[in-house]
Amino acid sequence: MGKIKRMDQVRLILRTYQRCGSFKETARRLKMSKNTIKHYVKIAHRSSTDLDKILALEYKDFDVLFNHSSGSEEVFLEQEFFSKVPYWLKELRSPGVSRQLIWEEYRKGNAKGYSYSRFCAKLKRYLRSKDLTLALKHEPGDTLQIDFAGKKLSWVDPKTGEVTLCEVLVTVCPFSHYCFAIALPSQKVTDFIYGINQAFLFLGKLPKKILSDNLKSYVTTSDRYEPKFNELCVQLADHYNLELQATRPRKPKDKASVENAVRIVYQRIYAPLRNEVFHSIEEINRAIVDQLSIHNQIPFQKKEGCRKELFEQYEKPLMADLPNELFELKKSTKAKVQRNYHVFLGEEKNYYSVPHQYVGKQAIVFYNRTLVEIYIDRTRVAVHKRLAHRNSNVYQTHDKHLPKNHEQWKASQGYDGAYFIDQAAKVGEATKWLIQQVLIAKIYEAQTYNSCSGILHLAKRYSPQRVEKAALRCKKVGKGNYPMMKKILEKNLDQVEEALILKIPTHDNIRGPQAYQ
Repeated sequence: MGKIKRMDQVRLILRTYQRCGSFKETARRLKMSKNTIKHYVKIAHRSSTDLDKILALEYKDFDVLFNHSSGSEEVFLEQEFFSKVPYWLKELRSPGVSRQLIWEEYRKGNAKGYSYSRFCAKLKRYLRSKDLTLALKHEPGDTLQIDFAGKKLSWVDPKTGEVTLCEVLVTVCPFSHYCFAIALPSQKVTDFIYGINQAFLFLGKLPKKILSDNLKSYVTTSDRYEPKFNELCVQLADHYNLELQATRPRKPKDKASVENAVRIVYQRIYAPLRNEVFHSIEEINRAIVDQLSIHNQIPFQKKEGCRKELFEQYEKPLMADLPNELFELKKSTKAKVQRNYHVFLGEEKNYYSVPHQYVGKQAIVFYNRTLVEIYIDRTRVAVHKRLAHRNSNVYQTHDKHLPKNHEQWKASQGYDGAYFIDQAAKVGEATKWLIQQVLIAKIYEAQTYNSCSGILHLAKRYSPQRVEKAALRCKKVGKGNYPMMKKILEKNLDQVEEALILKIPTHDNIRGPQAYQ
């Protein structure tokens, strides 16, 4: 900095700085170093941010201020400031407490303390060094951010070996980073709402808002200012008395907390479970809960406590209680009880049994993601666990729905297995063989009657001759069913000539094996 400046020079520095408001410009005009300008302005601001008050001081007071102020005063201010930071951070987590309020309380106890701008700047640097910035950006208990992970988990059917992929919904409370995750069969709105319900049960409380990006199961029309939400999600929000919010399109930083939570889920859930083989989605979720418990109790690296402690201490007390009943989504449809005493659920194209005496009756089917209820004449006659894998043409049959004398009942309905075999024989031997294969393909023979009827109906649609040729193609490969027959006929594969089998004729010019002895 060089020699100590005379007091008239210091006054000139302050006046010039007051006019131009820039260290660099002041230094240029006065032909001094920028550090010199900073030094004297800093001393002035330490006493007061109003430079007019400093310039109005008598010479003696002015001299004492600039020539007898010790660097130890700044050291003292910093020591006092940083000693109070932990307390201020704790207070800032309380609802309605702002940095402005904290600073006002700070200056009441120390009139020569930092100005508001310096106070905030120092606090910001401290927070950045401790990675605490997010704690001041989110109100505790206010928002739950949600998103689906991009990568999927899977489970293996122990009977068939079929691998089924499942989605993973991740939620996080941005203030505490308290995290939840659950595996779901799909991103459909029914599964999505189930996942949100489970997240609320995990928290034990309700946030004020839900924030997600423009998921199809959440937002029907994305818009920066007025997005339109899925009607079922609106019903959920109304049930829980909370607000729905969507991020701006192509603005991932709007939900940075859950984006980070997804990354951590990959590290602390996916990675530890990568070598595990699961046999149901329930097994996956039990494993996820165990890993979540560990993750939420891992101490923070750069601040005290853990996610669970922050949530329990600061967020949970501010959140609303759960209602007595969770929001439950149910759909309904009408279906006629078929001759095989099953109703057809069109959404998933599967069949559910009812007591056999209701054949031909009109039923109303109520269903959600886990349960199917069947009503006839306002009476519930059957309850089924919904088929989780959602494959088509699968039968869910209760033994108690079967008639006691099954053979007698089948005859009373006008057809049975023998009936279909007899009708198929009229088409041809290959068709008869095909029907026999279809009849033994299910656990209960009655479950195959629709397929048998479908195959025989193809003979009316296309002709018995074409159906017989199509059945013959199936017989040659050793398997067949209604979808295969339908495809063969639709593609006209039954009319394609068999590939020629070339055979080399006997010829005098062809040497026999004796020529090579």
